[in-house]
Amino acid sequence: MYQPLSLFIGLRYTRAKRRNQFISFVSLISLLGMILGVTALVVVLSVMNGFEGELRGRILSVVPHGFISGPNKRLDNWEHWQQLAAKSDGVLASAPFIDGNIMLSRSGMVRGAKLYAIDPQEEAQVSKISSSMISGELEQLQPGDYAIVIGEILSRYMGLYLGDEVSVILPQVTVTPMGVFPRVKRFKVTGIFQVGADLDGTTVFIHLADGQKLFQLGDQVKGLRLQFDDLFAAPAYLPKLLSIMPKGTTATSWSETQGSLFRAVAMEKTMVSLLLMIIVLIAALNIVSIVTMMVSDKRSDIAVLRTMGATPATILRIFMIQGVAVGAGGILAGLALGIPLALYVGDVVVWLEHLTGTQVFNPEVYFISRIPSVLEWQDLLHISLWGLLLSVVATIYPSIRASRVHPAEALRYE
Repeated sequence: MYQPLSLFIGLRYTRAKRRNQFISFVSLISLLGMILGVTALVVVLSVMNGFEGELRGRILSVVPHGFISGPNKRLDNWEHWQQLAAKSDGVLASAPFIDGNIMLSRSGMVRGAKLYAIDPQEEAQVSKISSSMISGELEQLQPGDYAIVIGEILSRYMGLYLGDEVSVILPQVTVTPMGVFPRVKRFKVTGIFQVGADLDGTTVFIHLADGQKLFQLGDQVKGLRLQFDDLFAAPAYLPKLLSIMPKGTTATSWSETQGSLFRAVAMEKTMVSLLLMIIVLIAALNIVSIVTMMVSDKRSDIAVLRTMGATPATILRIFMIQGVAVGAGGILAGLALGIPLALYVGDVVVWLEHLTGTQVFNPEVYFISRIPSVLEWQDLLHISLWGLLLSVVATIYPSIRASRVHPAEALRYE
């Protein structure tokens, strides 16, 4: 099979036994460094993808894909607008809501929270809060009962359990002949939910009718919670929906309400990638040393090739191919090791827990009990391309030096 001269000799130099043992040692270290760096990148990025997916799934099981808020935070005749919204592109379901910031007070303990007044039957179409209940049921929210459903973290912090009462304090005041007092109403805890995110410590639900009385809205609501057929298309669907809503209506997607959290996760993923890429960079710098020493070791071979008619470009390609072959070999070996490890990292950690008798993630402390992992081909492509790019760049300088070797000077002392 025909091979270009530069490819044939470059690969032959890669496979050949070294007369200089130090060159062999540096080559091995460079290869191991590339394997370690690529493996670490594949595993860590997969685990971070898993955590991001887990976080998104948990949060968006409670937070709808989008919100429509009426003019001045009031939506009249909301049933009519709900029917119109159902006909808009991408909308699967909608549910009325009232929201507001409140304070919960019990036995001297005070905690801030976000209150949502919802209709349990309507809400089941836009979120999965009913399936996240660990005590009681969401359907126990009945109009006029002044019942409340709270998150599990909030329950533990305030010592609230089913049947307990808690005072809801609104940041609004009521003027009476006795003076100005904050608006307060006592609610009975009828349910506790757990989604495995910070929402468990900041969110409470009451019935829509109770919320209308609490916020003095009459038959009005503040807006509609929306479910779309495509989570990531929510920002594109909302402008179309606004065009059929009353003037002054505002729209907010999940990417705005929860966007800062997911941007922070993405930034953390980027920074970890850059830190781990340093391992690959060090391995690439070792390739510079390998090729430089190989050039010094093969000066006589270079001279012979030049006298036989090899051009400087051919010599340059020979040593670039040799360096890139080392980098590519490390990348392939790293992928071969990292991919199965990323796919089964959860099982590996469970096996290590059984072996050592320890527990990495205590479910009583953390939201998860095992490490999630999602392997994405885009990450593999980026890792491979960056590894190859660094390998190519590392070979340029020593390969140029090899192409400038003069045959006469190289053979003078041979």
